[in-house]
Amino acid sequence: MSGSVTDQYVLEARGVTKRFGGVTALDSVDLELREGEVLALVGDNGAGKSTLVKTITGALGRDEGEILFDGQPVHIQTPLDARNIGIETVYQDLALVNELSITKNIFLGREIVKDNLFGRLFGALDFKKMEANVRDLFARLDIRISDIYRDAQGFSGGQRQAVALSKTIMFGKRVAVLDEPTAALGVRESKMAMDLVRSLKDHGLSVIMITHNMQHVLNYCDRVMVMRLGKRAAVRNVSDVDGDMLVGLITGAIAARSG
Repeated sequence: MSGSVTDQYVLEARGVTKRFGGVTALDSVDLELREGEVLALVGDNGAGKSTLVKTITGALGRDEGEILFDGQPVHIQTPLDARNIGIETVYQDLALVNELSITKNIFLGREIVKDNLFGRLFGALDFKKMEANVRDLFARLDIRISDIYRDAQGFSGGQRQAVALSKTIMFGKRVAVLDEPTAALGVRESKMAMDLVRSLKDHGLSVIMITHNMQHVLNYCDRVMVMRLGKRAAVRNVSDVDGDMLVGLITGAIAARSG
């Protein structure tokens, strides 16, 4: 999976700490995401994985620490700040509106306005252009969803995940953050979702992916960062680990300094 990975960091978290009352959920955590890589973020439940990505993407505030983008400190206070910088996030709930069509979901908040008087004066939307863009994207990604007018609630979990990931490909500028992209999916749909994760990289995005699936780490990722009890326990090249070692690092059976 090394491919076009470089040594240049596109995104860094330094010394990120997050407390909830008397509980320290993140304890001075560092993270580095290289240009063009898929970085797996693994750990037991409660290790701090989701809290870390939420602090990076503006869904949660930080008590301490800083975020750097292309080596420069950035101020991310809200998810919109992260999006404006170039970070797209797909959470487990996918953030799809069940009552809206696939096209409306993909362009939600980014609708294309008609390039005419009605568009300029009244904000009339160009549904034909949006639908054409969706069909072109689905064709390029081999997503076999033809009925883009149907409400999102009428699609399977794998199809809904495909929509969420394709939205990231359409609008993602630099970084995609994925929280358990195959949660609750069957084997076939999980493979479809992970092939789309690979497509994110092929389309020039760097990816942080929270996952519990060790085979997905070994087959689709370049590096893996292990968290334990709110701290960074280890960082390894995927080529240097196997499933047993990952489990040992996650549980603490194998002690390791982060690297």
